[in-house]
Amino acid sequence: MSEGYKHMIGKVPSFVLTEKDFGVVQRKIEEKLLGMDIERDAVMRSSVLMEEICYRLFAKGILQVQAEIHQRFGSVSLKLSSEGEAYNPLSEENSWTDEDVDYFRAIILKSNRVWLGYSRRNGRNYLSIQVRKDKKKQVRYTLLGMAMGILFGLLLKEFFSPAIVGMMDTYTVGIVRTMFLNAMNMMLAPVVLFSIMAGIMNLSDASDVGRLGRDMLGLYVLTSLCVAGIALFLGISMFSGDFPQLGTAQQADEAGISLLDMVKGIVPQHLAEPVVSGNMLQVIFLALLFGLTLNNMGEKARPVTNLVRSMDTLCLRVIKTIVQLVPLIAFLSMASLIFRVGPDSLLTFMRALLAQGLVLVLMLAVYGILVAVIGRLSPWPFLKKLIAFLPLPASLASTNAAMPFSLELCVKRLGVQEKLAGFTIPIGASVKMDGNCAFFILQSIMLAKLYGMEVNAGFLMTVALISVALSFGSPGVTGGAVVCLASVAVSLGIPLEAIGMVLSVDPLVSMLRTPLNSAGGIAVTLLLARRAGVLDEGTYQAE
Repeated sequence: MSEGYKHMIGKVPSFVLTEKDFGVVQRKIEEKLLGMDIERDAVMRSSVLMEEICYRLFAKGILQVQAEIHQRFGSVSLKLSSEGEAYNPLSEENSWTDEDVDYFRAIILKSNRVWLGYSRRNGRNYLSIQVRKDKKKQVRYTLLGMAMGILFGLLLKEFFSPAIVGMMDTYTVGIVRTMFLNAMNMMLAPVVLFSIMAGIMNLSDASDVGRLGRDMLGLYVLTSLCVAGIALFLGISMFSGDFPQLGTAQQADEAGISLLDMVKGIVPQHLAEPVVSGNMLQVIFLALLFGLTLNNMGEKARPVTNLVRSMDTLCLRVIKTIVQLVPLIAFLSMASLIFRVGPDSLLTFMRALLAQGLVLVLMLAVYGILVAVIGRLSPWPFLKKLIAFLPLPASLASTNAAMPFSLELCVKRLGVQEKLAGFTIPIGASVKMDGNCAFFILQSIMLAKLYGMEVNAGFLMTVALISVALSFGSPGVTGGAVVCLASVAVSLGIPLEAIGMVLSVDPLVSMLRTPLNSAGGIAVTLLLARRAGVLDEGTYQAE
């Protein structure tokens, strides 16, 4: 008690702060927070904020302040309470000037206002300092939304007629989902454009971009070949034997997808065309072209570079605001899936779902091996943090939509330098589609078997080459993979009508496909940071 450590309320550590022994108790609180494996920077920030708040409370004649450390799920907060007249030390004092001592002290509180809160209850002032945010809050809410959506869909199908359920799906669930997806698609091209440009401008010169691009391309090809090999093996294994025939198909003599046209199409005819059409390869081309040019212009381009960085921040803030609705969209998506397909119909595609899930698991193992062999790091911190992150892109069903969160994971949890991640993550979210590659291969083999086609070595080689090439250009948005699958199917001679069956269960398949897309880009970014020597190993190893 003499040193301010008061008691334990359940498991809540409680302290008493007075003006006389504030420094001693402050150190006690810091030690307690550090013992909870909280980052030192977060502890020091919280300690400074506590000191500034208590300074004002003591100046108002308050004799003691009670401090409690509260932990809920992954968040940790410091709760301060005191008796006395109503007083909010966080309120702004416009009368202060830069000659007043309190002016500079107030700046500390104002600049950290996002971490602070105030309320008045039962004659006491309550102030909260958020020490650490709950990093998994969004994931938890998303999983809850998915579970509730499944339950809601089953209950509606049980108690209402198909006509009423269909009307609800069209006029309520469908409208909200469409508005959300339109909002996401509206921001995807600007986010990729400004993120890559800002990332290039943060690099020192063009040689850095060239070296990173070379290493990045090599890792992309390596992991794409790995996922193609795994998907081929699982496709042959799980779709062997006799299958019910849904129709007949004519074996195609050659692939109808021109890689030459794909390469030529990287350069747009009109400047605004890539942003309007959402062609991510063209958006990346423009970002690289303008980013490198601005870098070479030096100080002359400073007004433009400041604008680009501001637009990058703005776009990421907007898309983060939009995705606050993800738990609701997860709820509506799962309910809609149950409305339209039903749990029994999903059994038809259970093999494909299982195969897609196995590809995800095996590729996580491959990424772990690459981190250990190429990165010379323990893969366990990477895999633990990545697996905890994957439900988020699964619920978004869009690799591009998950990009801001992938960037946050790399910088804040894996220790990747921000300027490197700002360059590689947007590109990876647009062209690093390991999940799509596996999806094309598995679905093509399954549909070929259902339509009586011969799945021979030539067929497998063709589908593997097309799938790897197309995975680099397929859009990372909801439903984009199905559009590309239609091109693969036509080139192989599979009837286009077969894609209708895939469409019905694609929301479920995308929950396994999209996480692999995001994981591939994150793994490559980590390896590039390690090779470039810009990885904070302390952050990487931290919980």
